[in-house]
Amino acid sequence: MDLPTDDTSPAPSPGRRRSKGGDTPEERLARVAAAAHWCISRFGFRRTQMADVAKKAGLSAAALYSYAANKDALLTLAALHAMGHPLPGADALPVAPWSIAKLRDMAEADVARIAHWPVMASVLKRRSRPTRADLQAIAEEMYDLQSANRHGIWLMDRLSLEIPEIDRLWATKGHGATLKQLIALISKAPAPGIAVDVAARNAIEIMAWPSMHRHRDLWLKPDADEATIRKTATAQFVGAVAAAMSID
Repeated sequence: MDLPTDDTSPAPSPGRRRSKGGDTPEERLARVAAAAHWCISRFGFRRTQMADVAKKAGLSAAALYSYAANKDALLTLAALHAMGHPLPGADALPVAPWSIAKLRDMAEADVARIAHWPVMASVLKRRSRPTRADLQAIAEEMYDLQSANRHGIWLMDRLSLEIPEIDRLWATKGHGATLKQLIALISKAPAPGIAVDVAARNAIEIMAWPSMHRHRDLWLKPDADEATIRKTATAQFVGAVAAAMSID
């Protein structure tokens, strides 16, 4: 991996029995993976330190090395956690890091698996002008996909700023592909004077906070239930796109 790390401490053998707190090595590894994702998806790989992850996971810095061989291994665990992949078993501890190429290949396969927009694809294939009902169906599809996969999206968004291989993948098959589809949708019948690319990006931003980012927003915790939040988000998305296309 070509990102610099400064963690070279030796990795002790992990315990195979339950800790004093009653958790197993597998349970502690799951905590480490979740903590690594929490730190890296917020602060980035370069800024995240082993001590940050250890604190978040409720472990000592020394104990962390029983579960992750080094900082690069934490990125591997964060990626596995983000996309719901199984973590290594206790006999594989401490976890060794994957190469950037292997991480990218896994991410590409995951994006190909989840980034399906059948409603959007159907509307784009039609020659007719979209209706508000079409826009509502697209909004619901986008909300549900983003909400279900938010952990992976958070990590990919952050890593795309630091790792060129991830940036290229995300720009062509992830976030960039979504933007391209929305541009194509609005371009079918843009309202006069509308900047289509700006309107498309605005629509994405309208959906991003309620479907994903609110779950880790420190300042605003909506009192509404999930159904009401989803209804609000999709209604605002439809309103914005309909205005950009002069759809009544």
